Amino acid sequence: MAPSRPLEPHPSPTKLKRLIAILAITAPPAAAQQPGAPVTPASTYAHSGAPTIRAARVNGEISVDGKLDEASWAAATPVSTFTQRDPSEGAPASEKTEVRVLISDDAIYVGARMHDKPENIRPRLSRRDEPVDGDVFAVSFDSRHDHISGYYFRVTAGGAVRDAQLSANGQLDTSWDAVWEAKVSIDNAGWTTEIRIPLSQLAYNRNPDAVWGVQFERYSWNKQEQDFFAFTPKRESGGVSRFGHLTNLGGLPSPGRIELTPYVSTSAEYLDIAPGNPFRDKSEYRGSTGLDLKYRITSSMTLNATVNPDFGQVELDPAVVNLTAFESFFPEKRPFFVAERALFNFGTIRTFNSGGSPTMFFSRRIGRQPQRFLGGDGIAFVDAPQQSTIASAVKVTGKTRNGWTLGLLDAVTTRENADFIDFDGNRQVAQVEPLTNNFVGRVTRESNQANTAIGALLTAVNRRLDDPVIEQQLRRNAYVAGLDVNHSWGNRAWLFDASLAGSSVSGTADVIAATQRSSARYFQRPDSKSLDYDPTLTSLSGYAGQIALTKGSGLHWGGNLAYQVTSPGFESNDLGFMRTADRHAFSTDLHYQENKPGKLFRRWLVAGFTNHTLNFDGDINYNAYASFFEATFPDFSGLFARYDFLGATMDDRLTRGGPVARVPKGYSSELHYFSDRRKRVTFGTGLSYSRDDAGQTGLGVFAEVAMQPAPGIRVTLSPNFNRSHTISQFITSRTDPTAINTFGRRYVFASLDQTSLALVTRADWTFTPALSLQVFAQPFVASGGYEDFKELS
Repeated sequence: MAPSRPLEPHPSPTKLKRLIAILAITAPPAAAQQPGAPVTPASTYAHSGAPTIRAARVNGEISVDGKLDEASWAAATPVSTFTQRDPSEGAPASEKTEVRVLISDDAIYVGARMHDKPENIRPRLSRRDEPVDGDVFAVSFDSRHDHISGYYFRVTAGGAVRDAQLSANGQLDTSWDAVWEAKVSIDNAGWTTEIRIPLSQLAYNRNPDAVWGVQFERYSWNKQEQDFFAFTPKRESGGVSRFGHLTNLGGLPSPGRIELTPYVSTSAEYLDIAPGNPFRDKSEYRGSTGLDLKYRITSSMTLNATVNPDFGQVELDPAVVNLTAFESFFPEKRPFFVAERALFNFGTIRTFNSGGSPTMFFSRRIGRQPQRFLGGDGIAFVDAPQQSTIASAVKVTGKTRNGWTLGLLDAVTTRENADFIDFDGNRQVAQVEPLTNNFVGRVTRESNQANTAIGALLTAVNRRLDDPVIEQQLRRNAYVAGLDVNHSWGNRAWLFDASLAGSSVSGTADVIAATQRSSARYFQRPDSKSLDYDPTLTSLSGYAGQIALTKGSGLHWGGNLAYQVTSPGFESNDLGFMRTADRHAFSTDLHYQENKPGKLFRRWLVAGFTNHTLNFDGDINYNAYASFFEATFPDFSGLFARYDFLGATMDDRLTRGGPVARVPKGYSSELHYFSDRRKRVTFGTGLSYSRDDAGQTGLGVFAEVAMQPAPGIRVTLSPNFNRSHTISQFITSRTDPTAINTFGRRYVFASLDQTSLALVTRADWTFTPALSLQVFAQPFVASGGYEDFKELS
């Protein structure tokens, strides 16, 4: 289950946020019937006890200026009963909040009045979708009224906005950006916001008696108070299914059909160029144009298309030093692909602790960097494209009235060529990426008041391999198909999740042999009893599955049991992401939490969990027993402490295709602290240390300082230092018939002392809610020293 979601959490150290998010429990909210609201028959809604608000019809013009002074607002009936979730769970809100809703032929309006003393209001301005440490009002709509998805709109007292798509358990996908407007005003009685959302931005049913789910939230920063219109206790699962109801909408119109978004982008590079390189200059300037199209097929079904999709982004991938045999993962950032991406998620298990499983669809594979590398002997200079051109892409997403969710995506990337000059001065052309079609289809059916969801997924990659060299390097076809189920009961306190997928890839014998020898599986391992390396195969198939049972909510106790398996032949990397096959993974979690404020802590949580993985030979590859404690003090500062005992294992990846190697037992520990996030200057710091019986060590130190000298200015400095001493860094292997103990090869290793130092710096200057300047810099220094060469005995 998702952790509790404060309206605007202050950015704490990244590692701390990630760890706490894994295990903290709670739920967004729902509540009792509002006094004076019309009583709705219980058979009409799935949760008849939820509060209700009636929309009023707009009469005349509404000027969105943050002042609710039009006659239509005066005619609307407000709701004002809100319940605290924090700090005093279940108590009435300490300050009055009044909310009204209006509906017109083309938009829905929300007006909210937050009563408070002006000196207690903390207005904050930030870039769109960024978290802020200030007073906040938010509205969420379940406009399909399917109890599993929705739309989230947030406004701060300073006018900063955030919009997102909302999942069933309250998680936000802020990659979704709608066209809407909001204004704010502050006076002696508090602050007011006025919001206008065009109906074209929402997917909804057009029934004359349509009912929407709705949630209103308020966060008072100085009091750290979170109030909800529809309240759910922390011990229960909440989310979209526990929203209140918005009625009296009348007959809604068909939304606008077409939206066009053209773009123009420029880039500049300043490089050190080798003398004589005819392809590059020290200063490179480029420009690009493209177009995104959105077409409403129905009020709840959308077609998106793109030509040369926008690769522009403010923040690039961070610098990393990767000395492993596995690929680094970087998240998707392109607007066309991140929109509605949640509809393509497959195999979600709602656990607190799991071993991980392959990702079936990873959109960064589309338009990836060409996979053929030109360089080495005989080549002097190369001019190769950095990414494959996406000629066109089409996506259809949406939901039907009877509970079906649909996601279809098809993208074509063009053939890519690279120019190169050999050492004789001859200029030549070589193909580096073939013409490729990428397809993914996802369908889900929800039932039982959204407590049960059954879905299917199909991905397909088809390449035109008309170049003999490319044909020996890339798979011709790759397919993945699977089924998954998510079920909950006991007021969503208990969760059952399962999935099963199969894969099939085909190509020449050389390509499939390389697939068998890849770091994901190493079929050629000489000591393996279950793997059978066959260099004559022209196809490879496998399966991946998982099953989990989770106690997701409760007053104090929670936990889960999970099993995940990936067979040696499974492969999803053509349109997905996976590092390792040939695995059985077993995971457990048991934790206890206290959310009632006490003298020592405002809240605290203690947990114990285990993770074990085995390959299909039965070798234990990972063997961990761990515990952690996290708490928030009465002054809103907090700490996190964790300890892991790592039992001895057999590593089947250390020799990179050779026999397994024994890894001795060891331990790792972490300690983090963060300050009161209500202050204008906040900080966090942490320390991690690991060691094993062979003398390998790791040390990490990080800190974060955030400063807000003005409502629209925020500066964050995050220095971090890491040092490790590894005694088994793989170097190479060589054939030697005399190396009888290691199957006729010698595996060479070295000790590696590695040090890195980075200073992540972010500066945001927000001039208005629609105009901002952001600077991101990451000075990064890394060094490594190899010594004490040795071999596997």
